[in-house]
Amino acid sequence: MSFLYPLFLAGIAAVGLPIVLHMIRRHTRKRVEFSSLMFLRTTIPRFKNRSRLENLLLLILRCLILCLLAFAFSRPFFPREAVESRVRLGSRIVLLIDTSASMRRAGMWDQAISEAQSVLDSVDQADRVCVMSFDQSTKTQIGFEQWGALDPTQRKSVVIEHISKLSPGWALTNLGSALVSAAEAIEDDEVNDGQQTIAMRQVVLISDLQEGSNLEAMHAYEWPEEMELVVKLVRCQGTTNAALQLVTDRSGFGGSADDSPLGIRITNSSDATAERFQLNWADETAASASSRAVDVYVPPGHSIVVRAPDRADESKARKLILTGDDHDFDNTLYLAPHLQQQVNILYIGSDDPNDSKGMLYYVRRAFGATSALKPHVISRPGSKTIAAAEIETAHLIITADVVNQENLVSLRRYLESGRTLLLVLKSIDEAKTLATLAGIETIESQEADVDRYAMLSRIEFKHPLLTLFSEPRFGDFTQIHFWKYRRINIGDLPDARVLAHFDSGDPAWIELPVGKGSLLVFTCGWHPSDSQLALSSKFVPLLYSILEYGGVLAGQQSQYFVGDHIPIPQSMKLEPANLQIRKPDNSLVSLDAGQRVFTQTDLPGIYTIESSAENQLFAVNLPARECQTAAMPIEDLERFGVLFKQTSASLVEPSSSVALERTSQARRHSSFAGLEYEQKVWRWVFIALLAVSLIEIWLAGWLTRPVQRTENRGQKTEDREQRTEDRHLTSDL
Repeated sequence: MSFLYPLFLAGIAAVGLPIVLHMIRRHTRKRVEFSSLMFLRTTIPRFKNRSRLENLLLLILRCLILCLLAFAFSRPFFPREAVESRVRLGSRIVLLIDTSASMRRAGMWDQAISEAQSVLDSVDQADRVCVMSFDQSTKTQIGFEQWGALDPTQRKSVVIEHISKLSPGWALTNLGSALVSAAEAIEDDEVNDGQQTIAMRQVVLISDLQEGSNLEAMHAYEWPEEMELVVKLVRCQGTTNAALQLVTDRSGFGGSADDSPLGIRITNSSDATAERFQLNWADETAASASSRAVDVYVPPGHSIVVRAPDRADESKARKLILTGDDHDFDNTLYLAPHLQQQVNILYIGSDDPNDSKGMLYYVRRAFGATSALKPHVISRPGSKTIAAAEIETAHLIITADVVNQENLVSLRRYLESGRTLLLVLKSIDEAKTLATLAGIETIESQEADVDRYAMLSRIEFKHPLLTLFSEPRFGDFTQIHFWKYRRINIGDLPDARVLAHFDSGDPAWIELPVGKGSLLVFTCGWHPSDSQLALSSKFVPLLYSILEYGGVLAGQQSQYFVGDHIPIPQSMKLEPANLQIRKPDNSLVSLDAGQRVFTQTDLPGIYTIESSAENQLFAVNLPARECQTAAMPIEDLERFGVLFKQTSASLVEPSSSVALERTSQARRHSSFAGLEYEQKVWRWVFIALLAVSLIEIWLAGWLTRPVQRTENRGQKTEDREQRTEDRHLTSDL
């Protein structure tokens, strides 16, 4: 028998304390002052031996009650001995192999393959095994069903051969998602294979457990009970690892243009033994490299920002190299030329660009040049023929005038090709332009009767055009007053979607699909005679949102990380021929016409988007998080409720070994508690305690009553004798 809380058994030893005190106690003679003893008969006092035990059975019962009480509080249970069955029960095992970029360090991948082979060698024929690899995503290499379909005599050799073909990539480590996928794979296999009895569920993780691993998926996942995690920690030969990262800021220090200085952050690992490194361009010659190299001092666990060395040839220097540490997988930083996208905006109207009472005046000031965009605003009157090239090359067209029929045909073609056009109703005459572009005969329009001013209400913040205003601090349009607007019959536009209403219920902003494109309609202008929109803080973000809604990326980048999705520029997406992207290994990937993003950024280096008009470069680098190569403590996984079974002491940090021992002890205590809760021996102990208590009460009452009667009779006899003696004394006197 075992006890869950054996410390309570110490209470049994305390039972003997009152017995010992009773045995060693001496009788104290108490002197009583009395007036006179001359009339009392002299008798010898009767002493009682206080060291002699009386009512031994009653004492035993009372001691037994205390012993049973302490025994019950110690929570006894009967441990079950593990009986080896003649037929060994199988186990479900997921072998999880880390293939992230940090596993590219010297000697680590060979250790990982060796650990995987040792795990497979210990697998029995009754076990079911699934092999998964993970980096940023998790891939199933050999599933449970595929394992079951293999010949039992050939399983291990086939799986080992398959694992030997794997190699670490360049993506970051998403450990949390991998653990969740492994646990879910085991649970799914239990559902699909419910007939087979399985003794154990186990996830075997082979990884370097780098502290930069992503564990976010574990926050929303409850680790299954009785599912064990076995960690096979892979160690590298050297500990010093320094990494490069491009620093970008608004001051231009991060390389806002090719001729500005580059800020490079160099981070040294916390367990590093080296502190001095050198930074230089990889394309420099040996002679120039030694003269331009930058010496950097970075203590372990710290980072420092330095300026990149001068470049001899600005057009060729695209790669920075760091030397001086033990691992070179993250010692290269690729830099693409800075992009400043040319954006053409066509304004159709007869406004004077210098007239602050017109709309064009505010459009020119809203679309100012930035580090990422170089807007070019041109204006053409709608009554004159506009060149087809100007319409085709426009990234955004704003129409605020009556347009002739020839221009309407070109604008309709522009919309059907998938572009975005903004139509502003400055007057009711432009309703004809709206009807032609929408493909209907006519539409009713009239000037609205506005009492003082109108305001916007019922704004569709969930629409992509207005999501930037969805937060409460940005979504207040009540300070913008509209003096005049045009009322149109929305029933004439059956496919239209109203994005915002006026407080009167009339539509203010409307979206109408035309072919593959979108026709945006504002029933009120932003010039001062119509509204205060151009003078508000919402005007510039609204115009840029319309520009991005049309496919122009206001923040087009040139620097990305492995695994990022790269948006294709609008000007290239509209080319009739398929685009091609040349990867760093010189392979070509063809893009379909109209494809919006490129997802195959699996290699660090310089990528080239090749088109008939021009080539565009962008750089892909290793994520900075993947360069944090120091091993994380086991406690980071333990706090998610993960149960650890075992791990090699030589592969775990001392603090992690102590944590594993504590986890093992807690797990054993948890299993004992479950066993004690299942047996509930304490209930029978309390039943015995109740029975003994009843017996003790009855016995104590039975022994007490006769003694009281005897003492009463003795007392009466003594009283009679005393009265008789008193009478004799009285007669003598």
